[in-house]
Order: sequence, then structure tokens, then C-alpha cells
Amino acid sequence: MRSEKLPRRISVMIAVGLLMTTTPPLINDWVHIPDFLRGVVIGVGFVMEIRGIILANRFRKATKECGLREQ
Repeated sequence: MRSEKLPRRISVMIAVGLLMTTTPPLINDWVHIPDFLRGVVIGVGFVMEIRGIILANRFRKATKECGLREQ
């Protein structure tokens, strides 16, 4: 099975979301981050990840239905 390449916008959205959810707990060991700010950053990261996954599914369905994917 051949993997499809996602548009750059979707890949960047998922990558940034992953960084936003994993970085604040690691940085909190060295620099004090208020709980509210840490929660906001992690929450926005989760939203970006989920939105990127939804867009990736829509993109894959659209390319499959339109016949743009080569087999």
C-alpha cells in the first residue's frame, strides 16, 4: 500500500500541535510557567492536532473520490 503525501499545511498543523502539547511539561522543569498559560498552550495544541487529523481525513476522502490518487 502506497502512502499519500499530505499537504504541507496539514503536516505543519499536526507537528506544531504535537510540539505544543509535549513542550510545556518539559520546559516547566526549568522555567516556571503559570498553570493557566500551560493549560492554554496544551489545549491549543490538542485542538491543532485534532483539526489536522480531521483535515487529513477529508483530504484523503476527497482525493479518493475524485480519482486523483494513482494506483
